[in-house]
Amino acid sequence: MSRPTNRSAQQVVRMLALVPYLQGNDGVPVHDVAREFGVPPKQIRDDLRLLMFTGVGEYAGELIDVDLAALEGDDVIHIRDAEFLSRPLRLTADEGIALVAALRTLRASAAGPQLPIVDAALAKLETAVAGDTAVEAVDVHVAEVDPAIRDTVAAALADGRRLELDYATDSRDDVTTRQVDPQQLFARQGHTYLEAYCLRAEDVRFFRLDRITRAVDTGRAVERHDTTARDLGDELFSVSDQTPSAVLDLDPAAHWLTEYYQVEELGEVDGRRRVRLYGGDEAWLRRLVLRNGGTVHVVEPRTLRGQVMDTARSALAAYDG
Repeated sequence: MSRPTNRSAQQVVRMLALVPYLQGNDGVPVHDVAREFGVPPKQIRDDLRLLMFTGVGEYAGELIDVDLAALEGDDVIHIRDAEFLSRPLRLTADEGIALVAALRTLRASAAGPQLPIVDAALAKLETAVAGDTAVEAVDVHVAEVDPAIRDTVAAALADGRRLELDYATDSRDDVTTRQVDPQQLFARQGHTYLEAYCLRAEDVRFFRLDRITRAVDTGRAVERHDTTARDLGDELFSVSDQTPSAVLDLDPAAHWLTEYYQVEELGEVDGRRRVRLYGGDEAWLRRLVLRNGGTVHVVEPRTLRGQVMDTARSALAAYDG
């Protein structure tokens, strides 16, 4: 199973983007910020209270200050003493490439007013690391989502409203209608997911946005549900006979895949670790093999092995040309 995603780590990433956003949008309403970041307003308020303990020291002027009177009384945000974040940031080549990949992934799932913000940051970063050939090799694939559905989901999430969804399930080849209370959006293995409390299942479920065929804001406020907190990776994949998979032989340099993705250990063959690795679809599995530069070898299915070989030959031919 995929390594669980830590919610605290997600909060840190969001807060790093939140401070410069608030510096450029002084007095912005909480609900507008929540809409931009795809989280409930309560999460933004929790982030702000944590930010008040963040800074370069421990005294007044050294910690980020949030105007609590404006936050609690007028529902708007003013921050002060965050100027230390404007100091030039020096990145290593690996850090720059990692950020480029993260921003390209974010852009693939961003919508509306988020796009120019992401584009501006990405343009600056790509300019800063220009000349590094590894940057050109960063290619991000996120399944396309109907923009109207994505915007409806994001708006309901930000405003704390219940959604009615028509959801297509590939393994059962049917479409179900259900009402859900949105909790958060996230990207995983080339797809964008909605985490939400499903009233039909009476539990938290994960919905791939590209499988939502209809999304309607019911106008009803979400309710508080007594559910057990868990990491996103815990229930994202439920393996069945229909789950795409591949049998792979892993060189030592690729053993990390067994910790990060959902695998079934099959033993050792010719000094390599053999596993069955489960993925979102065959295209995702093909990209995973190619990204690992010869340290992952496809045993089966034959169709996947053939696709990997054909793609690699095409890439080499492009260099020769």
